[in-house]
Amino acid sequence: MKKTMICLLLMFVMAGCSDNVNQKAISDLTKNQTNEVTIVVFTNQLLENSFTREIQKNVDYINNNLRPDKPITNVSFIDIGNDKSYDYRHIFNLEDLPQIVLFEDKELVLKTDNPEDLVIHYEK
Repeated sequence: MKKTMICLLLMFVMAGCSDNVNQKAISDLTKNQTNEVTIVVFTNQLLENSFTREIQKNVDYINNNLRPDKPITNVSFIDIGNDKSYDYRHIFNLEDLPQIVLFEDKELVLKTDNPEDLVIHYEK
């Protein structure tokens, strides 16, 4: 019984620490957030120019047509192989890379590998 209680206590402590690390990572990623939106692209290799152009094309479309009053100005690219600040793969459950993660008001609202999903999200 005593061992069970200790194990449960350790599980609660570990879960609390994990949430704090997740929130700290989100806070760091969105610290320069303007107009309530941040886009982060996680990768582990050089991105193809077509992929980055597709992201830019979709962000431009959103800014010009769907959010002209509050354009998306914060787009970051993070190579998780080089940036060891956090275990982004674990925190955001990144199975496949590259992954586009959209934060609104410092909350994760979309995770996708398709740049077109950004437009679809704002057309809703």
